[in-house]
Amino acid sequence: MLNIYKKKIWNKLKFAFAIPRHYLIILVFLFLFFLRFFFNEKLACQEKNIIKDKKSNLELKKKMDQIQFEKIKFEKIDQIQFEGISKEEINEIIYFWELTNHPTTDSSDFLESLKIFIKNYFNIKGYREILLYLKIKNQSQSKIKLIISINKGKLMTIKNISFEGNNFFSEKQLNKMKPHYKMSYPSYEEYKKKIIMEYKKNGFKKFKISSEEFKKINSKYYSINLKFIEGNKYKFSKLSFNGNKNFNDEILKKKLALNLKEGDFYNLIEIKNSIQRIVDFYLNKGYAFSKISIFESEKEDNLIDVIIIIEENEKITINKVNIIGNNQVKDEIIFRELTTIPGNFFSKKEIEKSITNLKNLNLFYNVQMQMQIVPNYKKNTLDLNFVVYENINSELKFKGNFQGKDLLGEISLNINNFSLLNCFHPKNLKIIPYGDNQKVLLDFTIGKKLKKYNVSFIHPNLTDSSSMKFNFFYKNELPKESHDLNFRNLENNDNYKINKFKSTIELNKKINENNNLLFNINYINKNKIYKDKTLSFSEKSNLYKDCNSQLIFNHNSISPDIIFPQKGGYVNINSFLELPKSLKKLKTNKFEYFKFQMKSFWYKKIFKKLISKIGYEFGVLHNSNKNDDFKQFYMGGTSFQKENLNKKNFIPLRGYYEPNKLYGVISPKNGGSFYEKILTELRYLIFEKNYFKLWILNFFEAGNIFDSYKNFNPFKLKRSIGTGIRCFINNIGLLEFDLTYRLDKTLDNVKPNWKVNFAIGNEL
Repeated sequence: MLNIYKKKIWNKLKFAFAIPRHYLIILVFLFLFFLRFFFNEKLACQEKNIIKDKKSNLELKKKMDQIQFEKIKFEKIDQIQFEGISKEEINEIIYFWELTNHPTTDSSDFLESLKIFIKNYFNIKGYREILLYLKIKNQSQSKIKLIISINKGKLMTIKNISFEGNNFFSEKQLNKMKPHYKMSYPSYEEYKKKIIMEYKKNGFKKFKISSEEFKKINSKYYSINLKFIEGNKYKFSKLSFNGNKNFNDEILKKKLALNLKEGDFYNLIEIKNSIQRIVDFYLNKGYAFSKISIFESEKEDNLIDVIIIIEENEKITINKVNIIGNNQVKDEIIFRELTTIPGNFFSKKEIEKSITNLKNLNLFYNVQMQMQIVPNYKKNTLDLNFVVYENINSELKFKGNFQGKDLLGEISLNINNFSLLNCFHPKNLKIIPYGDNQKVLLDFTIGKKLKKYNVSFIHPNLTDSSSMKFNFFYKNELPKESHDLNFRNLENNDNYKINKFKSTIELNKKINENNNLLFNINYINKNKIYKDKTLSFSEKSNLYKDCNSQLIFNHNSISPDIIFPQKGGYVNINSFLELPKSLKKLKTNKFEYFKFQMKSFWYKKIFKKLISKIGYEFGVLHNSNKNDDFKQFYMGGTSFQKENLNKKNFIPLRGYYEPNKLYGVISPKNGGSFYEKILTELRYLIFEKNYFKLWILNFFEAGNIFDSYKNFNPFKLKRSIGTGIRCFINNIGLLEFDLTYRLDKTLDNVKPNWKVNFAIGNEL
């Protein structure tokens, strides 16, 4: 009896945990890695050979160690301690206090000066109700400690703003510049900058805000009175250059691209932006130490002549390029991404491109560049130092959840900067070898009824411009509830499991900046396996087997972004080939399924915010399995969804109904083998911000789908016209609303009529 109870308890425990012996081995290995990774791995985030600039407050805050207040020693006060504020604020107060050369502690007004300094520091940040408590504590007969307790109060909110001295802009115009009716203090500082910029754009180069008067309305809000001194309104007269030896005035004027003519308002902001273009031009031509300044000559009638004074100096050649800070990433991985080569002339553009390439590797959380004059007899050369700060290379996650009554354990291991080559070198062999920027992703899901394994390996730099990816996926699933070992009804075919295996090999070739070529081979095998009389899974029944390849060409030259393109084009050419599922079929058919599809869209700016879009699509396919209508083309409507249908096989056409509707359709019941579509749009951008864009459009579309080559007619298209509005919001996506009128009858003779389309989150 005791043995029977032991067996029952063991069976219950075995089903509760659902972890066979070989999975226990995997878990033990991962647990050992967990200990090694979290407690012994040396993270490559240390900064070495970094030149600290004490004048840079930003660098100081990032690199300063925790403040030891014992370092600040005076004759009477040996230690200062702050309470009630953050470490960052303490660092800044001490840093700025040292720069201002305030009186030392032996001065009678030291404490009063310190109070005023701290209050001014927080006033500038928008805190107006500051309470300071100073306490002097005798630590010993010779040591005195000063404790400063600070209650900075709430950050003020500005509700009302009044103006004095504004003659050019009315109070209504100034209020329109406000970001919000109620502003926080940081928003108020940005608002002041905007006012100053708008005045200087309109010729008031000497404009300034003379005073700010703060008044408390209640416990929550403040009002501010701003006093302006506008000064005279200046106009632009002429532009000239002085000191340019290697480039004549005409070349510099083209690079300057100054949009000011004689008699225009003197726009100081536009002039400074234009001069920056001249500075970048010289830096990109190798003149790393050129100096460019502006001289303004005031004339009668408030006219200003602008003279750009240029000190070109000599061209600078790059002597060496050094990498600092890479402990685990190999040098050749970094040098491969650099476009700054020793022997070339200095170029700001190439340096910025190199930094961008390094950041895109996702191996570094920061990249900086330093210039260093070469300490030898070479003239007009310098060294470039790229300082990198490495990310953590690996990430391990554990997760548990329930799927019905089944408890699933999920383990995910993501390894960046992996090195397969180091696995074969005993000197470099570690638990996880790093160095070659390869990526490995391991995902395991283990439960009683479901087991999934996914392994991915990515080599991003197979050659200079190509990458390679391997992916293997295996799934074992028990979809039925009859899993008890005491189940003896073996004639019941419901007792089975499903195995699915999928493997992918993918090659990606970057032809140039705008063109890309992708090739992949996929193999899928899905089986249903039944239990036999011995309660072991043995009898197989193949459900699905497929081997296919895909070749894709992409051209993308649209700019400035994918959300609202203003120029350039997008072309996608996709060919898909599926081999026969057996050797017998291979003798009769060269392929089981073939598809060729082309999409192209071109954008052009007509003027300002009015953009035109022209598109053309064409597709053809051959399907040997006439009963398989999932792989056919379908057209009509905007949101047709069919189980197992490839999204690229659905072609939207506004004004008509989706193929699964009972009326108003243009697709044959079982889909089609050929389709054609043309599109023209006029778009006008109404409003734009970083996180929000709004535009309206008018469009004309025409397209049709055909069930066979004999019926294909490129001129027999279903047409529609309409108008719509688009709104893009970050973290939500694209919101679409269209009012469309279809111009042709459908297959079921539904007459032309209006149709409204609304969609959320469609692809751009």
